[in-house]
Amino acid sequence: MRRYERICLALAAVLIAGTGLLSLRHREPEAVRVRPERIRAVLELAPLADTSKALVIGYNYELLRRYAASYGQRAEIRLTDRDNSFLDSLRAGSVDIVVVPFGDSLAVDSVLVSAPLDSLSIWLMRHDEHETLREANAWIAAWHASADYPAVRSSFLDRFSAFGSGPRAQISPYDSLIRSHADSLGWDWHLLAAVIYQESRFHIEAVSPRGAAGLMQMMPRTAAHYGVTDPLDPEMNVAAGAQLLGNLIRRYYQVGDNMTERYKYALAAYNAGVGRIDDCIAMARHLGVDTGYWINIVNNVLPAMAQEAVVAQAGVVRLGPFRGAETTFYVDNTIAVYNRFCRITP
Repeated sequence: MRRYERICLALAAVLIAGTGLLSLRHREPEAVRVRPERIRAVLELAPLADTSKALVIGYNYELLRRYAASYGQRAEIRLTDRDNSFLDSLRAGSVDIVVVPFGDSLAVDSVLVSAPLDSLSIWLMRHDEHETLREANAWIAAWHASADYPAVRSSFLDRFSAFGSGPRAQISPYDSLIRSHADSLGWDWHLLAAVIYQESRFHIEAVSPRGAAGLMQMMPRTAAHYGVTDPLDPEMNVAAGAQLLGNLIRRYYQVGDNMTERYKYALAAYNAGVGRIDDCIAMARHLGVDTGYWINIVNNVLPAMAQEAVVAQAGVVRLGPFRGAETTFYVDNTIAVYNRFCRITP
């Protein structure tokens, strides 16, 4: 074969191969799964929400947020009560995951069930979300094997009593969050932790009979004023509560003789409201009582504030009689918890 013929054949082979390569390069890519920006989840864990025990709600809330973040999503998490079920919402597609207590006798139709998390809870998903279930199970397995797992699990599920436990490295699962916001106040972080312990025992789902909610038990109107749109969210709740406490310290800065006394006034107002504590200060000044020390209010003003006739005669009290026993206990106990936290945790 002549040389130029061999060259032509070689060129033809290259062109044919090139055509194949080009066709491969221009082939339509496989469909890529598009994830929504958010995961809508509901915690149906009311039977496990014992505020005297482990932080089960907070733990499952944290796991959902970690799971969503691992896929670049955000989690929108709600609670349900004992009388409502979101299974119909799950089947209808308005909810993506429903978290329920783990149990061998669980029987639900038309939904998929994840692997259990710590034998505490399972995730329910729609019957056609097989790929999502596979990913969830893989994430759960990876979480149980991760380096973070033992410490995070312990911080939520191994609970302690402030006065019944010895030295410990951690007070709550939210220590780093508390430290950050305490620094913004110029507070010792143990004091902010003591307020949260006194308010909610670190249960994000805590709700008082009067409607105060979240870690710092803020009333809805006050929480909204400080930008809280989700009282269940630890970051929002602690940030708002810390900001409120900071404002209260500034309000009573000229009243207390030192920072400890200013803390006490701020704590009293956090518990009873600014109006009540302002009334106590007005009555103290009317009676000639030194306001520099909170104990003077407790010993010399509150007994008078409890008497309607005395309050009416003084004419300086706006909100009427105030016994103040609950507030006195709140301040004393919060300071006691603070001192205890300082001793048992660095």
